[in-house]
Amino acid sequence: GEACPTDSGFIADQDRATIAKSSSLPRDSALRVTSPAAKEGSIQQTLNELTDFCTSLQRQHLELLAKFQAQEGKEVMVESDTPKKKKLQEQIDAQVARELEEQQEREDMRMNE
Repeated sequence: GEACPTDSGFIADQDRATIAKSSSLPRDSALRVTSPAAKEGSIQQTLNELTDFCTSLQRQHLELLAKFQAQEGKEVMVESDTPKKKKLQEQIDAQVARELEEQQEREDMRMNE
């Protein structure tokens, strides 16, 4: 066999096409070394964005906390109404049970006629 075999086929053709394109790129598209001042400006911009983001998160957190605390306050009030609701539900259940018993008795009487 060959000491250094050459690739052939689709992948090799794609590699050659990529190499040809990259070697024909204009000079200004090459990587540039950024100046320390430009880098510092970029870092400052990033810091400003992060500070704004943190401030926004804090604001959202406080709003959610306030809503949560308000909701907790409502739940406490609902709990005080719970015994009343439970008693009302028991009364409704008892009334429905009586009506069902009466209806069953009427149907039994009809069947016995």
